[in-house]
Formats: sequence, C-alpha cells, structure tokens
Amino acid sequence: MRILLFGEASFLHNTLKKGLAECGHDVLLASDGNNWHNSPRDIDLRRNMRWGKLGGLKVLWKLLVNVRKLVGNDVVQIHNYQFVPLKMKWNELILRFLKRHNRCIVKGCYGDDPFVLKRQAEGVPAYSDTYYKGKKQNSEANRARLAEMELPEVVHCWSYASRMADALVPCLYEYWLCYDVFPYNQKLHYIPLPMEIPAEACVAEITPERPLTVLVGIQPGRDYIKGARYIAGLVRQVADENPGRIDVKVVEGVPYDEYCRLLGEADVLVDQLYSYTPSMNSLAAMARGTVVIGGGEEDFYGFIGENKLRPIINVRPGEDEYNLEVLRRTLLDPVKIMDMKRQGIEFVRKYHDYSMVSRMYIDLYNTLIQRKFGITSIFHKQRKYPL
Repeated sequence: MRILLFGEASFLHNTLKKGLAECGHDVLLASDGNNWHNSPRDIDLRRNMRWGKLGGLKVLWKLLVNVRKLVGNDVVQIHNYQFVPLKMKWNELILRFLKRHNRCIVKGCYGDDPFVLKRQAEGVPAYSDTYYKGKKQNSEANRARLAEMELPEVVHCWSYASRMADALVPCLYEYWLCYDVFPYNQKLHYIPLPMEIPAEACVAEITPERPLTVLVGIQPGRDYIKGARYIAGLVRQVADENPGRIDVKVVEGVPYDEYCRLLGEADVLVDQLYSYTPSMNSLAAMARGTVVIGGGEEDFYGFIGENKLRPIINVRPGEDEYNLEVLRRTLLDPVKIMDMKRQGIEFVRKYHDYSMVSRMYIDLYNTLIQRKFGITSIFHKQRKYPL
C-alpha cells in the first residue's frame, strides 16, 4: 500500500512508519517534527513562528512542491484535526483536498480536542488534568488551552475531520472512552501505541551499594498537563524519609537520544499524574526495564484483558496519602522493583511491539479499502504519482 502519515505525536508516526515499511509498504511522513522533539520526517513542515505569516506561507510552499506525494495514496492518516501548523481553515481545506485525491482517511485520536475536553467535563474518564470528581482543576494553567478548544473554527475543524474520516483510531484507553458514543463508535478502532524494544533491553540489578535512581522527565511548557513535578515532590518526600536510598534526577527538554540513554540508566521514571494508561514516554521506559510512576488503572487492565501483569506504580490526582503509601511500599522494596522491571519489558512486548501494532493498522487499512472498493489488499512496488 501507499501510505501517507501526516503529523506527529511523541514519535508515534515515526515508530509506525518503521513497522509499516518493514511489512513492505511505501510510507511517507509529513510533519513539523512535534516541536522540541524534532522527530525525523520526509516532508518538513516545521513553521518558524517568528516569521509570522511568512512562516505559514513557507509551510504552504512545502505542501505545493510535494503535491504529487499527497495524492493517489491508499491511506492518509492524520494524527489529529490540526495536522499541519496552520490555521484551522487551512487544515480543513487541506483535508478536503486529501479526501478527494486519496482512497481512505484515518484520523488518529492522539491528543486533546474539543470533544475530549467536553467528555472530561462530563466525568469521562473519572479524572484528567482538567477535571477531577466533576470539578475543574488546574484552571489557571488550562485557561488558554480550554479557551482555544471552544473557538468556533477549532470546533468546526475538529467536527469536519471526525465526520469525514473513514476511521477514528484512539491510541489510549482514555481517548477510546471519550469517543465510545454514537456516532463516533461506529468507526472507532482502538489500536495501542507502537514501541520499538531495544535489542539490549535488560533488567539492571538493584544492589544495597547504590541508591535507587528515579528520573523525572519534564516536557517544556507542558508540566501542568503531565503533573510530573507534583509526583517528583512526593518521591523527594519519600527520599528525605530514607536518606541514601533514593536519588532523584530531574531533566527538562533534553534531546530524544540523550533522554533514551537516561531512561536506560534509571531504575524508575516519573511520568504522568493524570493519565489512566501508559504513554509513549512510559512505554519507552518500560521497554528498557525502567519502572514507571504514572497511569495504570485497573479499568485499563480490564479493557485489554490483562489479569497478571502490573508493571506501573499507579498514582492519582488529589490523593496524596494514597500516592505516598504506594510510593513508600514500592520504592523501598528492591525485590518488588526488580519484578516490575521484568513485567514492564514483558508488557511492552505483549501489547505494544511496533511490528505487531503496525500489522493491526494494516488490518484496519485493508478492511477500509475492502469496504469502500471491494479490494482485499493493494501493493505498489514503487511510489508513482498521477500528476
């Protein structure tokens, strides 16, 4: 198949591209590099905001000079409703063009959108970074973000993308919960996050001679969404209660390769407070034998049918005593940490191996093509453009 991936979210499309290409498909990735991640891409759509409108014109020019690559694809997959760094009206116009000149459109549900925030306000899921027990939280930090999601042009762009897509693919249980209502559940397909497991993945022994290393990774400008600093404060409290047993290391905005090296060296990663499920960051850590403090609710394990593995130290917003008790009980137990390290690698291999996830996407693509055109599979030896 010829597949065009548009946009990026924490290396999801990069990892998926690798798996799809290894299965023999012809894949192109167009994105802005996902901000500070600066992830690899075939068509570079990064916009220099200091250039103002000239920056937007440069993005349009990049699309125009690559227009032959944007048509005649079997599948175009966008990571969200705003998949190019332009105003909403441009995203909608580009999506109309893509819909007309390609076979199938798949919309990823890989992040916030107006509908997800609406459902969070309704208590789905039970907690998030915006609402907890039916009440707003982080109101001041979220003010601009929530206001943007209520703009008519944003709502219209999201609505159009969700309506015209042939399939909606949430990558997290939380997003699946939000979209599991009519009419979106009629074309809803949960596919887990893809993760490449390092060949050298192993479990580093914990010895009495060294403290437990806890890594706190901060995303620049996004901690109010993630809540890592809050968790780090609780970890420091446990460390202060037990001198010499826990070493807390905080990093912010480091290059991805350097960050992956740090993940491999850490025993524990502090990730997200408000997540129900492991993120790409969590999975990257678990794949390297690093235990994660983050989202691992029982609802999620039930959703995927997992009865044995519990590789995540689950924390919840607004429950300081519960969180402290969980951290004390786990971080101070080397045997427990070692077991969770092994479980983490096993969990990623079982549910998130990028080759397996890529085949799930291929199955979806083939189903869509067969449904629309009566063709079971489409393969192209090389990319040919009709223009």
